[in-house]
Amino acid sequence: MDDRELVLRAKSGDARAFTTLVRRHERSLYATAYAITRSQWDAADAVQDALADAYASLRTLRDPDRFAAWVSRIVINRCNGLLRRRGRVLPMEEPPEPQAFVWDGPEDGLDLMRAIQALSPDHREVIALRYFRDMKVADIAELLGCPAGTVKSRINRALAALEAALGRHSEQEVPR
Repeated sequence: MDDRELVLRAKSGDARAFTTLVRRHERSLYATAYAITRSQWDAADAVQDALADAYASLRTLRDPDRFAAWVSRIVINRCNGLLRRRGRVLPMEEPPEPQAFVWDGPEDGLDLMRAIQALSPDHREVIALRYFRDMKVADIAELLGCPAGTVKSRINRALAALEAALGRHSEQEVPR
């Protein structure tokens, strides 16, 4: 069953359809949130809060085909809110990261996530949307409210920074 059908069912009150949507998107939403917030705790909170918001306001989603972009925007807004609030708080000590969210990918994935965390917020955001949410440049531009050229530029600069940080060279262009 595709997202459109699940959204329509969820809008009509089928909680299991929404649960299926959540399961389908939660890993990439978490990866997106983690890339933006640079904290496993904040990423988990942002995704949980965003999914609760999405469930509560699902009836306002006009185009069921745009569910992935819509829920991504909610996650990004939650992440940005957390980052704004974090800037006003002076932590006494960094809490330990929860064991439930430990990276379970290959070892070089840890290096990649650290390199992504070192990027500027704008660059982390476009990398997360392009590669963790698998969105097209035009969709990212629409979601962020900026021109596609700006998105391409941010992606290319972010990829260059990642290559420099990881010590690798590749000839990759941003797909359209």
